[in-house]
Amino acid sequence: MATYGLRLIVEGPNVQETPMLDALYEGGCDDALVGSIDGAQYLDFDRIAPSIGSAIRSAIADAESVNGIEVVGVDRD
Repeated sequence: MATYGLRLIVEGPNVQETPMLDALYEGGCDDALVGSIDGAQYLDFDRIAPSIGSAIRSAIADAESVNGIEVVGVDRD
């Protein structure tokens, strides 16, 4: 397996606040860094997976498992 870098653009509650950070970590996003640029929130992942497609699908599933988070875009490093 390889490590794939990707960024999910998300909407919803402030992902930089402690309750959301905790929820994301517990939801499987323990390999993500969170941030925002000009009001757009993102999760930067270094995801270990068999393919980039698998990495993207699993990152989206983990992020959207958190109540209120919606993935609206994907960028690849």
